[in-house]
Amino acid sequence: MASGKGLPRGRRLERTRDEFCVGGFDMKLFKGLLLVSAVGLAGTTLVPGARAADLPARQAAPIEYVRICDAYGAGFFYIPGTDTCLRVGGLVLGELRGFDPSFSISGTQFYGNGAPHLGAGFVPAPSQYSNARSRDATQFDALGRAELDARTQSPWGTLRSFIRVDAYYGSNGNSANGSLAALGNTFNTTAGTSAQRETTIVNKAFIQFAGLTAGRAQSMFDFYADAYNYEGLRGSNATVALLAYTATFGDGFSATLSFEDQPSRRAAIGSTLASTTLAPITVGGVSATSFQGQPGGSRVPDIVGNLRLDQPWGAVQLTAAAHQVRASLFANTALATPPGAFAFPALTSNSYGLAVQGGVQLNADYLSSGDKLWLQAAYEKGAFGYIAGTNFAFDYGAVNQNRFAGAGFTPQPYSVGWDSQVNSDCVFTGGGACEQQSGWDITGAYKHYWLPILSSAVFGSYLEVHYPANALNGFGGAVGVSNLKEARVGTNLVWTPLRGFDIGAEFLYVHLNQTRPVGLAPDSVLTATGLPAFQPNTNVYEGRLRIQRAF
Repeated sequence: MASGKGLPRGRRLERTRDEFCVGGFDMKLFKGLLLVSAVGLAGTTLVPGARAADLPARQAAPIEYVRICDAYGAGFFYIPGTDTCLRVGGLVLGELRGFDPSFSISGTQFYGNGAPHLGAGFVPAPSQYSNARSRDATQFDALGRAELDARTQSPWGTLRSFIRVDAYYGSNGNSANGSLAALGNTFNTTAGTSAQRETTIVNKAFIQFAGLTAGRAQSMFDFYADAYNYEGLRGSNATVALLAYTATFGDGFSATLSFEDQPSRRAAIGSTLASTTLAPITVGGVSATSFQGQPGGSRVPDIVGNLRLDQPWGAVQLTAAAHQVRASLFANTALATPPGAFAFPALTSNSYGLAVQGGVQLNADYLSSGDKLWLQAAYEKGAFGYIAGTNFAFDYGAVNQNRFAGAGFTPQPYSVGWDSQVNSDCVFTGGGACEQQSGWDITGAYKHYWLPILSSAVFGSYLEVHYPANALNGFGGAVGVSNLKEARVGTNLVWTPLRGFDIGAEFLYVHLNQTRPVGLAPDSVLTATGLPAFQPNTNVYEGRLRIQRAF
């Protein structure tokens, strides 16, 4: 070969045999590489870490595992990379309600609402009457709830952040108490049926730190707050924006001072000022045939304080509240849509209402483990929201974007018959003042466990509301208001086959007694018009089937 020119022939053939193969591959080099590789593998096996010592390597990031946090009870875990413990929870609820449908006459539109009574007296308009045929006997609810509870230890105690968001669906009467007006519809509300409703609200959102509570939370006035019943009872069960401080003194004693959102307790303002003829009257330099009361803008938050004792046998709480009542009286033309006059107030009023409450809760484990008894009583003057029930009611409450969240719910859970007025903190009368009403309630509940997975509760409330004589007598020319007496009694049976999973049935009876409003037309005139005679007593029967899962 040319490449072997000048070499002895035998020498060339020997080299070709030892150093080359087909294609010119160097076999000696290949053998050397195999030997080095074998030594390297043997060294790696026999001397662990030799590769890491001799060659640069990229280390993987350490894995952060989720750790259980048992400092605050079950369900908490550490947020990775922090010392904050978090609990994720929620609730899903489905419910079917049933009523006996009846006609309804909306007294909220004329009892103490500046409606003049002409001639023989006031006759409700067609728009104020709902017929029984169009009203629903069955109603569905669904609720989805999400909760986050984050807690961190600090030298000053636990820092806690809590949020609860509720998404609600209601059909038929549950959407807005059987009324389409609250949903913004414009077609006939007396013959048409009710539309369904969907809404999402921030139920709770607050921060707690070193005795401070700030945000949207349960009012510091509240005690029982509908712990066992599905349908609301009277007494206070209010979610409010607040800034509060709680001091603990040992041996179970604590005291709280709280500044709370006044609009969350705001009730209506009534009026009996109107002309008894078609001619306008002049009040405070403003002329009109009818005048209506409105709450004024808040200036001072509600001031709430409580003293509480917690012991192994139960708890006792005493509470007091001061509530600012700012009221304005306007010509009805100024409140029309669109307004027909400038909103110059004819009269104004600034005053304070008050509320006091006492409650006791007793553990009855000697009867059955988990048994509890609750009793509470409250009195208010010019602060109806403190006995009105829940301010999340779908009748007058914030869910309907109504300004009268403090008026709670109507005296009937399903407005029937002669539906009484939305209750007011005060009523403008012919005396030129906004005169405050007063009221009181008693609420009680007892829960008994028949078995660890089977329980039932009995509960009830009684309420009375009394208005000044001028407001009752319609002093000023408009239809007056009514004094009310309301009783609620109910019971339920709940099966809990799994922890947090309930299947329950409840029955509630409501009885309302109201005085006949002065200025309403006589029964003979009402029946001649085709309306039913005034009924001072109304009974409502309600049944519920609820299935819910909390986690």
